[in-house]
Amino acid sequence: MRDLSLTVEPGEIVALLGPNGVGKTTLLRVIATLIRPQRGEVRLFGKTAKSIEIERGWIGLVANPPAFYRHLSGEENLAQSLALSNKPRSAEQILEAMERVGLPAGRPVSAYSSGMRKRLALARTLLLEPKLLLLDEPETALDRGGREELVDVINSIARQGAVVLATHDHHFAAEVASRRIEMGVQ
Repeated sequence: MRDLSLTVEPGEIVALLGPNGVGKTTLLRVIATLIRPQRGEVRLFGKTAKSIEIERGWIGLVANPPAFYRHLSGEENLAQSLALSNKPRSAEQILEAMERVGLPAGRPVSAYSSGMRKRLALARTLLLEPKLLLLDEPETALDRGGREELVDVINSIARQGAVVLATHDHHFAAEVASRRIEMGVQ
């Protein structure tokens, strides 16, 4: 990944496309301020990321695979994530988000399939309401219903902010993105 300049406008859904190893996930991690770029700068919300204190709640990153406490239930995981993000929600709001993405309450995450964990990550994203949502291969492990819910979540977040997603799936990118960027193509 060299000499990359990327501007994402409010309301925009940008898909980063390309084969493994071209830097899609690394770019998402740089944008999320989890790693520093080797050179250049990252500007978020009009400010240089390394020189300001970006409120973590502004950025939502759904990694692949999403990370959760396996011994806790889905709703306990969501409550924990929200408490750590300083965005507490009521038990009712948490259950509503789980219902919206088609997850039952009361099951430990250890009993979830990979698709269910992806849905739980979507519920967490809905509750956190980030200004910028970063998604790494969000459509993998989702069935048709999960993909439809994913598209709804992406569109919901984009109405209030912006979305950048990394994917190999050209069909999914064409379905959801307002702009597609091919990475690793000379």
